Amino acid sequence: MIKIALIVSVISIANPEKAPNIDVATFYDSLQECHNRLDELKTEVNAIEITDNEKNRFLRLENREYHHRNYIFWSCKETNVN
Repeated sequence: MIKIALIVSVISIANPEKAPNIDVATFYDSLQECHNRLDELKTEVNAIEITDNEKNRFLRLENREYHHRNYIFWSCKETNVN
């Protein structure tokens, strides 16, 4: 069964050698449902919308903490779920 996964990636700016933390937040039945959630997140967390060369849509939020600085990315990806 094909589902659309809402992917959350956290990439460290302070420690670029560290592997990114990648999670699947939830699954949706269609790409439109996932993009609707991205629309909600964009306003809820004041994220910046970006697109890559392949027209994939991402949201990006810079997260600054006392000892850490990172970017949080959200994106929708088609995946197979068994």
